[in-house]
Amino acid sequence: MNILELRTGARFEEFCKALLHEEFPRFQAFSAPDAAVDGYEADSETAFQFNFPEGSPRKDKFVNDTRKVLISCQLPKKLVFITPKDPTRTQKTWVEQEVRESTVEAEIWGQTKLGSLLRKHPAVRSEFFPTEISKVMRRLAKGEKPRSGDAEDGQEISAEEGEEIQQLIMKLAEATALRRRRKPISADYSREQIEFKNHFNVSKYTKLKKEEMGNARRYFEQKLYARRAGESIEQKRRRYIGGIKAIAKTLDLSGPRYQEELRLLTGLSSLTEMDMKQLKKVFEEFRRRQGFADAQTL
Repeated sequence: MNILELRTGARFEEFCKALLHEEFPRFQAFSAPDAAVDGYEADSETAFQFNFPEGSPRKDKFVNDTRKVLISCQLPKKLVFITPKDPTRTQKTWVEQEVRESTVEAEIWGQTKLGSLLRKHPAVRSEFFPTEISKVMRRLAKGEKPRSGDAEDGQEISAEEGEEIQQLIMKLAEATALRRRRKPISADYSREQIEFKNHFNVSKYTKLKKEEMGNARRYFEQKLYARRAGESIEQKRRRYIGGIKAIAKTLDLSGPRYQEELRLLTGLSSLTEMDMKQLKKVFEEFRRRQGFADAQTL
């Protein structure tokens, strides 16, 4: 692995932010103008500066950035420069001399330190430094090898349902990234796809059996609600189901007539087979029949 393979300062900054987000849950990335601080880690009170020089590292860059931090309103306990190469003794001296009379510690992280962090966070390594093996694994993850859960030709979900699953996978990945206070990376999407395929034992999500689509929707609903604060999906399902059954009694709907009403509204005759959208549709229609057209849903 050669950090210089990132080639540009923008790509190097993207890499550093992704790596620090994984290492430090409270890391906060900054955008320009950043007053010589590209990111900050609150627990250790550490300021980070990313330096990807086109040629040899310049003394004035280290010195000027250090001085900007030292005159800032809130001094960090530590200032860390991150560069693609291990620092020389001379480069370390440039920074140490500037902070010598302050309370701020300073150090430079290079290839060795970054390599150590990457071993702890393989998802970041795979994203920015994919190996031939990881490329092969990605191809396999796309579904090149058949699995026992794959639908027979003509029995798989429709193209529209496949697009729905893709959108739900993206939502899960984005919810994970939001919880970690960073932007989603490709590893987030890959992880969600792999977990979905393993759960349903399919080679790719488009090979899901048509009759499993309802279960797939419930799978995503449960995972999404588990990652958000508030009422769980199961609690909300129980409230919808309880409300529907209670209203059905007041409307004198029971037996075959009740099941036919459910079928007309959703195509299903059992509440337990319905996803949240279908339950909501039934609940709102039953409420409307009660004369509460403007009532709020549960």
